[in-house]
Amino acid sequence: MPQNAQEATRERPSKPTAGSRTRRPGPLVGVEGLEAHDVSSALLRSIASPPRIFVGSAREPNARPDFATLMALAEAAGGEPYIRGGRSASETLTVIAMQTHRYESARLFLAAGRTVVEQRGVYTAAVEDAVARHPGDLEQAHQAARRFLATVAQWRPLPDVVLLTADEPRAIEERLRAHDQEKGLDPAQLGVKATLFELLAEDDPDRFRIFDRREIGDVPVGEAVRDWLSRALPTE
Repeated sequence: MPQNAQEATRERPSKPTAGSRTRRPGPLVGVEGLEAHDVSSALLRSIASPPRIFVGSAREPNARPDFATLMALAEAAGGEPYIRGGRSASETLTVIAMQTHRYESARLFLAAGRTVVEQRGVYTAAVEDAVARHPGDLEQAHQAARRFLATVAQWRPLPDVVLLTADEPRAIEERLRAHDQEKGLDPAQLGVKATLFELLAEDDPDRFRIFDRREIGDVPVGEAVRDWLSRALPTE
């Protein structure tokens, strides 16, 4: 990473005044994987303090007006949230700008001690970008994803903890169809993307927690997520 690059930092705790206590920043929790809708929903229901969630889309639900330019770029690329229009370098930088905007929109929530859940955020963007730029070459895609994350980290923090969802490909396909996410159903790429997520988790094991739906049996997703939450975020 360049020495003169801007270093992203979390919002510092506010200085205490007379009769007040320093407030700890809230945690930034990422929910990543090929699909994360119902796991994110269960996670939100399990967090005591009101969180804020971002969906993995170009149409952010609480975006400020200054996000309109980035949204227009996604629209120009046929509504593709990861902006694949044939100009890979500039498109990658635009996606990085989107991920940075997410964090900037959440800084006040974090500084106030709120939990922010980022659904399919920087790691999903890194995987989607890398696979699009290096189809059929897992090693190159892995290196590209790592460069993507290193660049993002110059402008905003990565999540404090990441819940990576995993499951059988067929089960994932069924849930993607149920949520009308047909664009994510390319069978030739699902396995590559799943492997790339696993490699990124191996790169940073202290940050990642694997939520493997194949291991929870008949336990409802909400109950399994609450159990994970009690171990991963013991202060919540």
